[in-house]
Amino acid sequence: MRLTESEVSFFNDNGYLLFEDVLDENDLGPVIKEYSEIIAERAEKLHKEGKVTSTYADKPFTERLLHLAAEAPEVTANLDIMRARGEATFNFLKNPKILNLAESFVGSEIVCNPIQHIRAVLPKRESQRHPTPWHQDAGVCWPDIDPYFMLTIWIPIVDATLKNGCLQVLPGSHKMGLFTHTWNDAGLAVTPEHQPPNLTPKVLPIRAGGVILFHNYTLHSAKPNESETVRWSFDLRYHDVYQPTGRPYYPAFLMRSRLRPEACNTDYETWCKRWEFALENSRGVQAYRWPR
Repeated sequence: MRLTESEVSFFNDNGYLLFEDVLDENDLGPVIKEYSEIIAERAEKLHKEGKVTSTYADKPFTERLLHLAAEAPEVTANLDIMRARGEATFNFLKNPKILNLAESFVGSEIVCNPIQHIRAVLPKRESQRHPTPWHQDAGVCWPDIDPYFMLTIWIPIVDATLKNGCLQVLPGSHKMGLFTHTWNDAGLAVTPEHQPPNLTPKVLPIRAGGVILFHNYTLHSAKPNESETVRWSFDLRYHDVYQPTGRPYYPAFLMRSRLRPEACNTDYETWCKRWEFALENSRGVQAYRWPR
């Protein structure tokens, strides 16, 4: 997928860009299957331990985790990319369609940043968690990333709707520099008194297979999940190989290089081992510029 000049211009003006139908079943299916199997394995274990009354094997992917979590909240722990470390997920990080989009903004030498997540957002009443608050991705990095551009690619693997907690952005906020972030019950947030008063939120519902691109200085948040299902999505980040990651204690991976293709870090076993080492040896590191 090649971006047009007008699309790039829109991104530069607004700090975000939405595309429908970038990915298809061949792209999303393996990841959904992988996480379905992870949840099924956990369900069987919890059922044998007597912690859930059923494995809920008859429930669809968008509901099964919700039913399990209602009885055993621990089922949602360690589902994130670097914890689960699934091979299909690793392959998704270097999906050519995703890297093509990244190349349009960060150039030909593309690093997959270690700040990467898969999110299973349960309905608010079940999780009792606040939706993702207004923040900037630059705000969750160490200050060494501040002068640089980092592209976030947000990918729903189920439809992201107004009801189940789609994203919203403040167009143009990326031009205003870094805002003060503070910790509250929702996490690290730019609270209302620190937000620009003259910008109107743009809500971005999007079907599974679409993508949303945004700048690391774009203020964005998620609406609450008020549906009866789980909203699953990825947020992945990419940037040029010659800049810092903002999380130096975690491993970054060169996923595409037009200049030195032999230098790419695209081996699954190496990816797993580097993450295992980093997670074990970074305990106690201050992850954020704003301490809790």
